Amino acid sequence: MSRPPGTQGSAPPRARPDARTPELRAVRRRRVLQQGRIVLGPDRLLACTVSDLSPAGARLLVPGDVALPEHFDLMIAAHDLRRYPARLRWRRGDVAGVTFAPEAPGEDAP
Repeated sequence: MSRPPGTQGSAPPRARPDARTPELRAVRRRRVLQQGRIVLGPDRLLACTVSDLSPAGARLLVPGDVALPEHFDLMIAAHDLRRYPARLRWRRGDVAGVTFAPEAPGEDAP
């Protein structure tokens, strides 16, 4: 799998809202606004918006009344709808954080 366009370079540092809060991510995310699809089954897709993105994970805006599985594939429209294996790490209402599965040999993460 290839990296989403624009995630190869380093993003300029952003100030955290609370400097006392430690940054827990291995890689900083950059703000984006891209349409995505969560694959819930062979014929079931859930529309979402990708609001932050890095090679290691993403923040998604999803309907709060829809349950998400722990593991699913994420397709990002701006990336030719490639599938990225994702793991749900947290959920607060209609916002969810995911990490991408480790890369397979010879493949790129988003």
